[in-house]
Amino acid sequence: MLEKPYTFLVGTYSHLDALAHQPYAPKPGQGIYSMTLETDLSLSYNEVTTSMNPAVLIPHPDSKHMYAILETIQDEGTIERYSVDGSSTLALQDSFKASGRSTCYLALSPSRDCAIVINYWDAIIDVCAVDNDGKLSPPHQSFKQFYRPEDQWRQVKTREDHWENRQVGPHAHCAHFWNDWVFIPDLGENAVFQYRYDQQTKTLKHETHIEFEAGSGPRHMEMHPELDICYISNELFNTVCVARLDSSDNATTKARLIPFQYESTIDERDKTSYVSEIKLSPDAKYLYVSNRGDNSIATFKVQEDGSLSRIGLTPTGGKFPRHFAITPCGNAVIASNQDSGNIRVFERDIESGQLSATDHMFEVPAPCYIRFLGT
Repeated sequence: MLEKPYTFLVGTYSHLDALAHQPYAPKPGQGIYSMTLETDLSLSYNEVTTSMNPAVLIPHPDSKHMYAILETIQDEGTIERYSVDGSSTLALQDSFKASGRSTCYLALSPSRDCAIVINYWDAIIDVCAVDNDGKLSPPHQSFKQFYRPEDQWRQVKTREDHWENRQVGPHAHCAHFWNDWVFIPDLGENAVFQYRYDQQTKTLKHETHIEFEAGSGPRHMEMHPELDICYISNELFNTVCVARLDSSDNATTKARLIPFQYESTIDERDKTSYVSEIKLSPDAKYLYVSNRGDNSIATFKVQEDGSLSRIGLTPTGGKFPRHFAITPCGNAVIASNQDSGNIRVFERDIESGQLSATDHMFEVPAPCYIRFLGT
């Protein structure tokens, strides 16, 4: 049970044929659904804001604005900026046009005056200035990310080509600021790229890349709030990599991310499944990873040195859990079962980290992202 209700947003896929992947949801969504998680863990619907494939929802730290990243391979991506009032009603303020397709991530700099935009399909990285209200300026730096010689990779041409050849070319996935550096995992290049971030010019300078196990497919990262540790999900191997972060000898160019542990997110390693969301609990004592195909959420206990021990595997009660979110208080989790067209609530024991499915489910067509407002 919760001490207070929480308002949250659900992004849905509205145009399935415009995506790099192929959702098998019973029907498409309409855009961004505003909902409330009540104190008894039941769900209620508020309203929907029409939008085309709002695949990722990122609130601005001012709690007054929210970015919706619209995913498509048919054209360059768009990021819509909304204002958010106290009742979670969204009002469109403006939109930003990215330089690449299948736009999938936005990372704000610690000073909030710069943003890195990731375009998955063609691994194009955009860097742009951000004003005090969160408005994105046109990119002042844009480049394609890869390390293989250009004659050793190719750009996928169609969705079917992409499904069969996930690693024939680069596919950047997300970006994370850490001290003077930015890390960008690339599923196609099978590496995490490391850049030096210049706060004055708001630009990235490539330093090196950290290669991962062949075929693993680095996807997303989660940074530990207290330890110099990060966690990288490997989509194609269904593993989590634990890596140390090294800030020593600041002026030296060297790898700042050093992998030292790989843990499986499922029991049957040969099963067809793909890691999706990765997230630490609010107290950073547990790490959770959702598995699309195994249709589960893996629970890991974070040890004192930051290493992981898997302690649970909870079915999500639906197909293809693309995303999940933990309440700010840590007492509940909501998972989005993309191909079942529903979201489901789980109770979370703060002490043990274990998840327990509730009977509270709600039909939402093709849900792909969940975000609590103010987080």
